[in-house]
Amino acid sequence: MTDTTTETTATTGTETTAVVPPQQEPYVPETLGATRIALLLAERTGEPVTPDDIAEFVAQEHLEVVDHYKGWPMYSTAAARDLDAELVRAVVGERVAWEAASLPRDAAATRIGWHWSDLVRMGEEGRITTGRGGRYLITDLDTMAAEADGEQYVTAQSAATDVLEIRASDWKYVEAAEWIRPAHVYEREVGRRRTVTVSLYRLGDVRALRDLPGVDWEAVRGLPKGAPSPLREYAKLAPTRAAAVRGFAQGLADRHGVTVWAWNSPYSGCWELDWERIEGLPTEETVRRELADDPEAGSYAGEIELCPAWGEITREARELLEPGRAVVLDTETTNLHGRTVEIAVIDAATGKKLMDTLVNPGAPISDGARWVHGITDEMVADARPFEKILPRLRKVTKDRTVLAYNAAFDRTVVLGDIARAGKKPMHLEPWNGWYCLMEAYADWLGSRRWLRLGGSHRAAGDCESARQVLIEMSKGMGTAFTPRPAKPGDPVPGPPPGTALARSDGSAAR
Repeated sequence: MTDTTTETTATTGTETTAVVPPQQEPYVPETLGATRIALLLAERTGEPVTPDDIAEFVAQEHLEVVDHYKGWPMYSTAAARDLDAELVRAVVGERVAWEAASLPRDAAATRIGWHWSDLVRMGEEGRITTGRGGRYLITDLDTMAAEADGEQYVTAQSAATDVLEIRASDWKYVEAAEWIRPAHVYEREVGRRRTVTVSLYRLGDVRALRDLPGVDWEAVRGLPKGAPSPLREYAKLAPTRAAAVRGFAQGLADRHGVTVWAWNSPYSGCWELDWERIEGLPTEETVRRELADDPEAGSYAGEIELCPAWGEITREARELLEPGRAVVLDTETTNLHGRTVEIAVIDAATGKKLMDTLVNPGAPISDGARWVHGITDEMVADARPFEKILPRLRKVTKDRTVLAYNAAFDRTVVLGDIARAGKKPMHLEPWNGWYCLMEAYADWLGSRRWLRLGGSHRAAGDCESARQVLIEMSKGMGTAFTPRPAKPGDPVPGPPPGTALARSDGSAAR
């Protein structure tokens, strides 16, 4: 077998020494995310370093965030390599000891049979020790489970079947009778783009229901599926309210020829009602007057909120879905706020693809970005540069509102590429020409957190995912009531309650 290794020889006097060129280290980017930094430190020290340890180094000011990519923090590779090995071992050792004495959130909740939100709440109140990685001290868990029994929250399903031992379907009558109200409400993600509202109840309050005077719980327990519930007689008030609100919403839709949305909000305990505006009508004042004069819904006027925050966003979404009104744009980049490597634009109303192209950024794509969107330097090597695709971008966005799931990000990227190309941004620059779907969706849901899009991380796929968010918001909250078509023989609808009739001479009839 022939050794093909090439060596360089140097002769000094009568001695000949083989000089082997040093082996070149593999290229490592200047900045990396927490996972890659942890792997780098683990290789150097032999310790099981994790991203949680990187967070601890930052907390102790041994490392700092130097950049971001797609919202993820990035750290200096050189600074990580300069960390003292003993420091790394100490931080890792503390974490390992803490993990042995603690449990993560879901495991902690399972151990004591509580809902995870109870642990978060108790931690915020300082009644249970929390530490690195959002974990909970086991000894505190066991103590709290004994001392705070009854303070934990349970779902409606658990309250019905586990505590009261009744059917889950009977629980709605318990709520309708207003014997209990949710102690906490939150939004839970379901799939990529949907959330559901989850109501939680204090266990002690649920247990107290068993002692309500005059309620024969034994008659309710063990009822077969489909059998009428004895609890219905206690819940007559709430169904009447619901029927009154729904009847008013349908009447409002019929009288004014508009779509009306009504939702019984678990957050406020009130019905929330909004409607589309046609040339600004009907106004809130008009609807409020009609509500007060309605013989059935009027008695519940104090429990009905008109024009909630989500209503305005729903109307905006419906307008943005009108033909020719808006487009949805998405970019993939070399790094955070870097250069465009892919851009797509679709019609908001139809979903038709108007533009979908790779772009040669004239700069390397970072490892972090490539791991997210999968676009490599080789894929964009023969693509056109940004200045060549700019005319098409201007054309498909002209006279349209530009929608983006993170408008601040995509607008910054586009304007940066235009500036590097030495071109004018024209209609792409004004902020009022852009609309952020991510912020609108969070406000529509009433959420204070950043909501992930859950798309494909390719521009065209993310555009369609963002469009689906727009469509969801356009549907409004709760039930939509649309004008019913008139049938032969239907009476001619009269004026709204409280409206004066006009005489032929122009005066008002009373």
